[in-house]
Amino acid sequence: MLAVGTFAMNSDVVIPVFAKEVVHKGASGYGYLLSAMGLGSLIGAILVSVRSKKRPGGKLLFISAVLECLSYIILGFIRDYGLSIVFLSILGFFSVVFMTTANSTVQLNSAGEYRGRVMSVYTLAFAGTTPIGNFFAGTVTEKLGANAGFFACGSVTILCITGILLWLWGKRTKKDPDSQDFPD
Repeated sequence: MLAVGTFAMNSDVVIPVFAKEVVHKGASGYGYLLSAMGLGSLIGAILVSVRSKKRPGGKLLFISAVLECLSYIILGFIRDYGLSIVFLSILGFFSVVFMTTANSTVQLNSAGEYRGRVMSVYTLAFAGTTPIGNFFAGTVTEKLGANAGFFACGSVTILCITGILLWLWGKRTKKDPDSQDFPD
């Protein structure tokens, strides 16, 4: 959550510049880009609520985070308005799937007497680090452009996630050398 909250939740910094400088749209074009992301988010929320009877797992958490990052990276190469609407919808979808899965996982795996404290740390990791990521995204976007901002946010986040996965895999194989499973 820390990696995604810091580096991937910065579309609000990059999209206005993207709308103006890359796809050359004004305020209404910017509104459609945000609406596309919102539509993807709505579809993601509906999907997660439909499958809410199943307990969220680590695989969905990591897969949705990686696909969110890949959406950012792909947006780093897009210069077409229609295509950007499609990928912002995809980004919105995977953002909500990740956030909901992370939130559910943390709450369901916390003892009741510690849940409030755990959620405080979760909120700090998710929302409290966003200004650091906004500074990063804003700096990259200002110096190199909106496409580079999207690309950098996705790339740094996927590198962090890869590091976390490798650490979890190493930790699991030390415990059980015969285990080849994906960490839950």
